Amino acid sequence: MTSSNLSRALAFGLFLLFVPGAASQVTDTQPIKIDTPKPKTEKFKGEVLLVTRVAITVRDRENRNLVRTFNYDEKLAPKINKHFDENKTYQHGDRVVIKYIAGTDHALKIKGKRGQNRQ
Repeated sequence: MTSSNLSRALAFGLFLLFVPGAASQVTDTQPIKIDTPKPKTEKFKGEVLLVTRVAITVRDRENRNLVRTFNYDEKLAPKINKHFDENKTYQHGDRVVIKYIAGTDHALKIKGKRGQNRQ
């Protein structure tokens, strides 16, 4: 190495010794909390076409051509499965109101009178 290269290497080494590292930085502020907005819910009024343990298919009361299928929420699914076990599920033609998350087919709550017991 030449003397100019040696002096540059030595200067660079000294520079690295005195540069503060990222670990020595201290923050005095609290983390920023961001509130996520609550998802908007909507209601769908219709008549039951088909009910399974996974989803419910409903036709709109006013527009007979509008048919939607809703998957159950994780809190609603055990209730629906219990109704299946007791043979007290919604039947074809039952009127229901489904509360769901806007923009999705994710049913949060189902209101309506279930059909009579089937034998």
